[in-house]
Amino acid sequence: MKTLLLFLFVFAVMGIPAMAETTAPMPAPTPPPIRRIPAAPAATPTQGIPDKEWIFKANTRLKRNKWYYSEDKRYALVFQLDGNLVIYKFSAPEKFSPIWNTKTAGFHANKCVLQGDGNLVLYWDEQARWDSKSDAKNKKKKWYDFIPGTGSDPDFGVGQVWMVMQNDGNLVIYTGSYPKGYALWSSGSFEKN
Repeated sequence: MKTLLLFLFVFAVMGIPAMAETTAPMPAPTPPPIRRIPAAPAATPTQGIPDKEWIFKANTRLKRNKWYYSEDKRYALVFQLDGNLVIYKFSAPEKFSPIWNTKTAGFHANKCVLQGDGNLVLYWDEQARWDSKSDAKNKKKKWYDFIPGTGSDPDFGVGQVWMVMQNDGNLVIYTGSYPKGYALWSSGSFEKN
């Protein structure tokens, strides 16, 4: 204790402030550097995909009870009021029969969407009732493979997704650069013409 007092006395005589007085306030801690989080991917590009009744662009919501005809008008896709998505074949102007459906009649689906990830989904409010399982997750691809220029496969995930009600009766979801691309999913309802 005597040493400490002597030490403080020497500092006081020499005009040096005591240690307690010289201690500068602790600087505020430096915050960690701000980590940039990438922005959400932009909407799936639809440039070059024509506006035709039989071609559906990504993020298209089908209207209930609307008939979406193939280019040759021999087939039609309908999202029915009962929640079923059905493809009909016309054999005469007012004569048609179903050739494919999602088997969701009575499942209370009220929304049908071709999502930007390539999945065709029937929803009741926000709960999926049926899907084509053609999204990135189900195709063993990462979500970012659908962003232009990031996919490891040059033909996959170039950013465009579209669906076609084809003249052979098949409903097909494609990815790639329109019109070149490859099928992610099909209804399997094609008929040999």
